[in-house]
Amino acid sequence: MIIIAGGGIAGLSLAWNLAKRGEKITLIERDFIGSGASWAATAYLEPRLGTGAMRALEWAAIKAWPGFIADLEHNAGTPIDHRKNGQMRLAFSENLNIVKSDAETRQAQGWNIEWLEDSQVHTHEPHLSSRVIAAAFLPDVHWVNARLLCKALATAITKSGGTIIERQKITGILHEHGRVSGVTTSHTTINANRVVLATAMGTNSINGLPPEFPECRAVKGTILSLGMDKNSPIITHLLRHPNGHVLAPRSDGRLLVGSTHEDDETSPDVSMENRQQLKQSAIDLLPEAANLPVIEATSGIRALIGDGALRLGTTTTYKGLYYSLSHAGAGFLRAPTIAEQFADFILDPEAPCQWIDRFLHRG
Repeated sequence: MIIIAGGGIAGLSLAWNLAKRGEKITLIERDFIGSGASWAATAYLEPRLGTGAMRALEWAAIKAWPGFIADLEHNAGTPIDHRKNGQMRLAFSENLNIVKSDAETRQAQGWNIEWLEDSQVHTHEPHLSSRVIAAAFLPDVHWVNARLLCKALATAITKSGGTIIERQKITGILHEHGRVSGVTTSHTTINANRVVLATAMGTNSINGLPPEFPECRAVKGTILSLGMDKNSPIITHLLRHPNGHVLAPRSDGRLLVGSTHEDDETSPDVSMENRQQLKQSAIDLLPEAANLPVIEATSGIRALIGDGALRLGTTTTYKGLYYSLSHAGAGFLRAPTIAEQFADFILDPEAPCQWIDRFLHRG
């Protein structure tokens, strides 16, 4: 039996990967599936700049996404709203040189980039503000409906024989003779010989963890959901504001705007300041957004460790205790590759894990 603690994108994608291999899986989520940071995610899939091991992992992951989605939609029997028509990084006159420099850096690192001048930009997106004078078009950037994805993963897990338990909090790790033997929850005790913690901030409140276990710190993010006419959306591409906010259209008519970044903030409340900031970003790019209704304002708590680098592996104190933490804002992007290779490692400690080996603590 393998217990996976955490029903966000990291826990769900790993659980499905293990369940479809025939492993007996129980996933435990303290709230509802896909809650937390995964519920408040624009879920755009964009590798960051750089040429190191993390960038290699992210490029491997984005190439894996079409196959991952096709497999999941087939198994879950539901569409997920995976959009592949690219991102436009928009430029105003005052930041044109910054956007150009970014595009040149990406091209030098092998990105497929198309530079769009004023008229081309407005041909692609006619509702854009006249302040937008150019854009770098990134056709390799995708985005996905985070909530539909998490729901589909839960469906696929149960169809593959896995068990999902919602609204139970893991309170402690059980161990005997240096090996994990199960968990205690707010309701019961569950026996297992392997436990994977993908609980983000929830990890900090679990008893029985070894001293070596990393403590997480909070980064709060807020997204705003505006209502468009789904039959006549005012944008069709992923748009990036010069301030870093992203506008992500959904097929159901929602326009997500996000996200904010608040260190060491754990309150679930959305401040009026953040709502206004996000709405203004949408209006800056799309004047018509001033008339779009706010459907929802949602916050989620991402959990980082130390410098924010990815943490994967197993502890040296207790055999059978694993962790998948500090995914930050890239959990969705990296999910297909991390889930597959971390599952390989859990089932075989000697397994080659090309893309995650640099970040993997083997105990």
